[in-house]
Amino acid sequence: MRLHSLLFASAAALFLIACDEQPKDTWQGYAEGEYVRVAPIDGGTIETIEVKRGDRVKTGALLFRLEAKSEKAARNAAAANLAEAKATLQEAQLDLQRKMELRKQRNVAQAELDTARARRDRAGAATLATASALDQAEWRLKRREGHAPTDALVQDVLFRAGEFAAASQPVVSLLPPQNIKVRFFVPEAELGRIREGGTVLFSCSSCPENFAGTIRFVSTDAGFAPPVIHSDRSKEELFYMAEATPDETPEALHPGQPVTVMLRE
Repeated sequence: MRLHSLLFASAAALFLIACDEQPKDTWQGYAEGEYVRVAPIDGGTIETIEVKRGDRVKTGALLFRLEAKSEKAARNAAAANLAEAKATLQEAQLDLQRKMELRKQRNVAQAELDTARARRDRAGAATLATASALDQAEWRLKRREGHAPTDALVQDVLFRAGEFAAASQPVVSLLPPQNIKVRFFVPEAELGRIREGGTVLFSCSSCPENFAGTIRFVSTDAGFAPPVIHSDRSKEELFYMAEATPDETPEALHPGQPVTVMLRE
């Protein structure tokens, strides 16, 4: 919040200095990113970091893994139990089939057939239970990993292998391209020129030609350049913050980068 306030104040000062030099419907602003910070669900020692700063990752990419010896052991035990349960079920099914054939020939009592069927049913229930236990073990093991929720740039790696990360403590910071936007500042006298959904053009050192964007937000709260003097004389220094997102190639913008915003007629 403090950083945002400083950026807001800096942009406001820049706006006031440049306002006499700017063409009509042109405003000063800066690029900003909304970061996605990926954290472990449970705390633990970091075993591996799979990415580095500056990498571009796809949705679902493995970012980090916590030590999981007990979870792996539990998963392996559950897998072995399921294999045993399936073998028991198969044996019980075969035995039931034999008993059914013998019953047709009246070579086995109905009670014996009923016993075989009950044994098969118990084996089936045991198999379902062990399969569920394996799913739970796999789920607990998966909780020891952090994955990218969307395509993104790795903005920062906050831990190294061997360090302890608490539950919900960010390990990797991501910047999805769709989370990049431009904040700019419009004087009160020109506020009627912009609206949500309106089209603007961005100009910056790394911006391509005809770099268009869409206004997504116009603040209802006004800002003043210091000193704050609420009077008719200060009205011409009153400005409003607005936000716009690039229509294409948002990666051309870098958070903190100064951007000039122009209204597209």
